[in-house]
Amino acid sequence: MQPGSRLPPLQTLRAMAAVARTRSFTRAGEELGLTQTAISHQIAQLEAWLGTPLFVRSRKGVELTVLAEKAIPDIIEALSALEVVLENARPGLRSEQLSISTTPEFASQWLQPRLGGFCAAHPEIEVSVTIEYRRARFDIEKIGIAIWLAGSLPGTDAYRLTDDYEFAVSSPAVFRTLPSRQALRAAPLLRYEGARHTVLDWERWYGQIYDRKERLPAVDGSDDPFDFQAGPSFPTFSDMIAACRQDAGLALVRSSLVADDLVAGRLVKCFDEMIPSDLQYHLVTSPAQRRSSGVIAFRQWIIQQMSG
Repeated sequence: MQPGSRLPPLQTLRAMAAVARTRSFTRAGEELGLTQTAISHQIAQLEAWLGTPLFVRSRKGVELTVLAEKAIPDIIEALSALEVVLENARPGLRSEQLSISTTPEFASQWLQPRLGGFCAAHPEIEVSVTIEYRRARFDIEKIGIAIWLAGSLPGTDAYRLTDDYEFAVSSPAVFRTLPSRQALRAAPLLRYEGARHTVLDWERWYGQIYDRKERLPAVDGSDDPFDFQAGPSFPTFSDMIAACRQDAGLALVRSSLVADDLVAGRLVKCFDEMIPSDLQYHLVTSPAQRRSSGVIAFRQWIIQQMSG
């Protein structure tokens, strides 16, 4: 240390803070990965620079002098502030925060299996996901990107991600048992509690396959009354799909949510009948964060994933 230096070496200040926190030269050394001797040497350097002792060894351990009691809290606070300033000066290592808002269905069925790939490609971006049905309030909640299910989103900078169709799926085992006629009666029609948010409703779907202006036709030609709500209901779409994979019955889905299951053969499309969905997933970016690197990177990534 040079005589008259305006600041002591940084390592001596870190040693001082560790000793003050642990009240032990040995434990301070363990915390900093140094020997007890090295800690003692650094404290001696600092005390020489200050011209006064900071610590007193006693039977109880290490005690702070009156000067140290007053000065050390301010020094520790200054060290913390310095760490923040230095970290902010290293943009290549600073994490960028990206908050994403989306629905439970899209989160569990599409985003969650793929998000690890985005994070691995962009370790500098720290991603958090808010799962909700309501529309995110960008300005209040600091959301950078929202993925909404909607018919259209006028007045927003929205990009349509999907071209979904709605159809029925089942496990391969259940599919093999379906008869050529009255197939909807051959297995339970599964439902889930959030269906009102996605419009995945069996009766609406069945009615749209036929003339919407006519009375709902009898199911598969049968004149017997049919209760489209008789099947079991599950708390979430994810729970319903898990049960469907385990041969519980038929599930009404939109194509983007079961693409992976269909490719893997965990689920199969039961019938030829399907209808274009009235609702599609849209990517919406926050006006305030539209030009941030995290938002731009995620937007490019998800569009590429969806088109691949």
